Amino acid sequence: MKNLETPKTKLALFGVQGSVGNALLVESLGRQFETSVILSDLNAVTARPGIRAKQGDLFDPIGVSRSVAGMDGVICILSNPHLAAGADDRQLRSFDDQFVAIGALLDGLVIAGVRRLLLVGDFSWLDYDEQLPSPTLDLLEQRLLDSSLAWTLVDAPAVAEQLLEFDDFAHPHEGSETSELEPLRRFAAGVLDEFELANHIHERIRLTDHREVSP
Repeated sequence: MKNLETPKTKLALFGVQGSVGNALLVESLGRQFETSVILSDLNAVTARPGIRAKQGDLFDPIGVSRSVAGMDGVICILSNPHLAAGADDRQLRSFDDQFVAIGALLDGLVIAGVRRLLLVGDFSWLDYDEQLPSPTLDLLEQRLLDSSLAWTLVDAPAVAEQLLEFDDFAHPHEGSETSELEPLRRFAAGVLDEFELANHIHERIRLTDHREVSP
């Protein structure tokens, strides 16, 4: 248990409007992190004790820098189709959108002086998807390799179509531990373990269990 003299870890989360995001929120609060969710629409999430909502534009480096200033690190769930969480409910579906978002994070965190970044998403493009433009893939990969940030790419888990809410993880019903709930709780624990320990800097990893990391 932390006391008043123990400094809190300050975490910023992008893309929390989904099952993975809710699992990460509950896990971060359980670890007594000072957690801020970054949104373009502050009404996109329900206000809860211990969770701060801050306005920020994921697709703009200056907007990112202002929203994450003072944080110890950032986790962005790129696999969330409602990543922007704006008034127009823009859905992040194209590789071009992800390209812009990753670039804004790489630049924005440097401006803000924040070094730790975890990206959760589908990184199959690193295997050179033939349907995507090769120059763009090369540019993004080179930007990551050249970045001074302590970044880690985490392959997103498969999730059910039914949204698992914050309360599903915080107050699970009897028998729910063997369903979709428990794997996502383990995944969230693994992500935050990596966030804190930073064992896989400049690597892409797959979490199979909260104690096991596969390259």
